[in-house]
Amino acid sequence: MKKFFAKLSVNAVILFAAGITRAQEFENITFTNRTFIAASFINDSEGWLADNNSKLWHTVNAAQTWDSVTVSKNFVLLQFISSTNGFALTSNAAYKTSNGGQSWSELSMPQNVRAKAIYFLDANTGYLGSYGNIFKTADGGASWSSAEIEGVNILDFYFTGSSSGIAVGYDDGENRCIWRTTDNGATWENVFNEENHYLNAVYFVNETTGWAAGYYDRAGMKEPIILKTTDSGATWQKNYRYTGISSDGETLTDIRFKNELEGYALSVHNYDLFTKDGGETWRLVNDTDELNATPVFGLYKTLSGLNELYLVGQKGTVSRWE
Repeated sequence: MKKFFAKLSVNAVILFAAGITRAQEFENITFTNRTFIAASFINDSEGWLADNNSKLWHTVNAAQTWDSVTVSKNFVLLQFISSTNGFALTSNAAYKTSNGGQSWSELSMPQNVRAKAIYFLDANTGYLGSYGNIFKTADGGASWSSAEIEGVNILDFYFTGSSSGIAVGYDDGENRCIWRTTDNGATWENVFNEENHYLNAVYFVNETTGWAAGYYDRAGMKEPIILKTTDSGATWQKNYRYTGISSDGETLTDIRFKNELEGYALSVHNYDLFTKDGGETWRLVNDTDELNATPVFGLYKTLSGLNELYLVGQKGTVSRWE
């Protein structure tokens, strides 16, 4: 396996995006023409990107320079938990690395399982989400136990500690879309099941405050929705729903906050949202004059980052919200 190569220096273009905040910079960085599908940052400086041509990119200086390695796999999800240990999904398999992404080994998967979500707490303890099951490993993916959730597609996880976690997805039959565990994943309780809600992503700002994003199906029209919890996921309230949708509708695919006030919700096409008041108000990114100069339509594919948010997507675009 090749080691990281092709270090690229980036002359960043700084856009002062008043629609987000005049006091902060929205930095756009482009260094390749490939589309980024997945991203994972372990702090504000070090992260990895997976593109659509079997290449993994790595930065240790907040996206100013990048190394890359060809991995011969198209990763659709990435999760690094340290500078050396990481996990990834393709469309039909799960992988792990112990050398910072230079080489990958395939995890032993339960038979006929196609995982849609992956979340590891450490090098040994992790979860896979699929249709009808949540799988847990305590030995780094060598073996798995199962918590059956019949009829539910699990699409994302977030854990606020070793014992407490949230899983989101959708259930066409009984409207169940948020599940919670408080016993290390041994059992999962359905905590939100309102009709026509479909959720793709969940993120917690702290141990008590979390967000979930997806869409509401109004007679076949998808309307972006955001839910909020302030009690560690025990209960959820409707925070935002966009009803002025056109065409076939839109869905939110990811949500992430850089602090308790500032957050971003990612859409498939042209309805990216941001807040700077803790979700009291959400604004459409493409309604801001400063950002209209930069095409937003379907630009970003995934979110990552901690105190700084990284938005990555088409044509090698990496945007950093400081």
